[in-house]
Amino acid sequence: MSRDPSRTTFAVHRAKVQVHRLLRWLDDRAAPIAAARPGRELIDAPIRAEDRSGLWNRSSDLDPREWPLEHGKLENLRVAARRLDGCEFRAGQMFSFWAQVGPPLRVRGFVEGRELREGCIVPGIGGGLCLLSNGLFAAAKRAGLEIVERHPHSRRPPGSRAELGDDATVAWNYVDLRMRSDRPWRLEVELGADELHVRIRSARRSPIGAPSPGAAAAAAWIAESGRSCQSCDRPCARARASRPAAPGRRVWLLDACWPEYAAWLTDRARPDDRLAIPIDGLGFAPERYAWPRVQVGERMQFPVEVVLRSLHSRWLGEQGAARQRALLAESERLARAMAARLRPSDVELIVAQELLPWLWRLGVLGGRRTTVLIQRLPLADLHAQLDRAARAHPESPTLADFRADRELLADEARALDHATTIVTPHAELAQRFGDRAVHLGWTVPESASPRRTRRPGRPRVWLPASTLGRKGAYELRAALAGLDRSLVLRVSGRELEGSNFWAAAPRVDLVHGPPDLLSPATVDLAVLPAWVEHAPRALLRAVAAGVPTIASRACGLAGVAGVIEVPTGDIAALQAAIAGQLGQE
Repeated sequence: MSRDPSRTTFAVHRAKVQVHRLLRWLDDRAAPIAAARPGRELIDAPIRAEDRSGLWNRSSDLDPREWPLEHGKLENLRVAARRLDGCEFRAGQMFSFWAQVGPPLRVRGFVEGRELREGCIVPGIGGGLCLLSNGLFAAAKRAGLEIVERHPHSRRPPGSRAELGDDATVAWNYVDLRMRSDRPWRLEVELGADELHVRIRSARRSPIGAPSPGAAAAAAWIAESGRSCQSCDRPCARARASRPAAPGRRVWLLDACWPEYAAWLTDRARPDDRLAIPIDGLGFAPERYAWPRVQVGERMQFPVEVVLRSLHSRWLGEQGAARQRALLAESERLARAMAARLRPSDVELIVAQELLPWLWRLGVLGGRRTTVLIQRLPLADLHAQLDRAARAHPESPTLADFRADRELLADEARALDHATTIVTPHAELAQRFGDRAVHLGWTVPESASPRRTRRPGRPRVWLPASTLGRKGAYELRAALAGLDRSLVLRVSGRELEGSNFWAAAPRVDLVHGPPDLLSPATVDLAVLPAWVEHAPRALLRAVAAGVPTIASRACGLAGVAGVIEVPTGDIAALQAAIAGQLGQE
């Protein structure tokens, strides 16, 4: 067939396609194939086969007019992967690519990508899905599934999967990929930053199939087919005008403002970046959203989501399960609003950690390079840390009051594994992520206060937190009770571990409310032996005011001048550090 089809041959081809679609529709009506649902029964089953394929055309000579289709291909893969990942199939149940993915329509999220039609690479809604069908077929073949229907590509570039017989093309709805197994099996489809990863799990214990040629073969196919109607200058019935486009854009998906992240953003923002910041225009929490006014290409604002979060924060208490559930729901709401505004050309994301698991669950991180501004321990590590504290203090009413669901923990863990870079000012968090971490260090507020010596009289110790088990209240109480002197303890917040909590430290007089750090008579020592502390701003203010400061390693202040670090949960080390500081006249 001619490489330059006329309008007549184009019309004939479209008519044939419609006939084939009608015939397949009639067949499917007679013997319908039900789509499988995601499940968890086989989530820990052995991997029987897996396949990896390169996602991007990294060819240096790629015509700039091809980038919209390259981005569209990735968007189509993201949409399809959401409908396949985690699906579990019964023994004998038929897998149909189109029964699972559904019709490639714009209203369902599909966009224009590359599609092979009549020997030409043309723009088409849902184009690029053959990369996924290739991976599915290759993995299924190696896993020993019965291939019921499979169609090879019409072009077989040297070295490509098509030439190796490892490919399967699809076209709605009559060119399908169908397979089944005599055992229950699970399908997992994941888009990394650069690769499409397909896994098949089954209870049958057998070795993983032979390694796939996916990445190299897919790269050969992509390079050979890099030119489509988008950049073909020969006139034909499919000719279309197109403009050069950039390889992609970077988007900042941000939440609460930290000074360290604000400075990092200011230094790195580019004029063509897109910036999604939840600005609080009604003044509910101006400090929380005081991001700098950097010069970027486009800003996205979310006043409704921010106002709802601010109102919830006022209505709910400082701590407790209800508050934690509400914060998670608000992060999900904001993540959905941001995900809805992403474009196929957004290829690099800078993401606030609170939004991360929801964005992963929505399937928008796949095929994108992701940097995470990490604001706390990963949920799995956070739960483990709270569990350790709860075992040490089983009488606490707060240390075990809330845990997020296991699926959310798993989603965040997978998203963090997917991330290329982790950015944090928290020393302990930076250490956890090793070579992937960028350790910013903390911003200590400016202050003209010199470091002071303790004045005569009873020492004044400050706990810059509420009386909470996670903030080290039990450790501090035990350490103070073991001292051979009386002192004044100032607690910034409420007593949430029960009334008369500090009565167990008889030589301690309790004062509530934060101190005036500008007054040298207010406090002699700041102490926070927390099990969990992600933003130690109060301690940084104490350091700036020249107040001696003791903090657990969980506070992440290693390397900050003026801070004495003690092991988390170590009462003896805490007591020795306090005694050493209070003994200095």
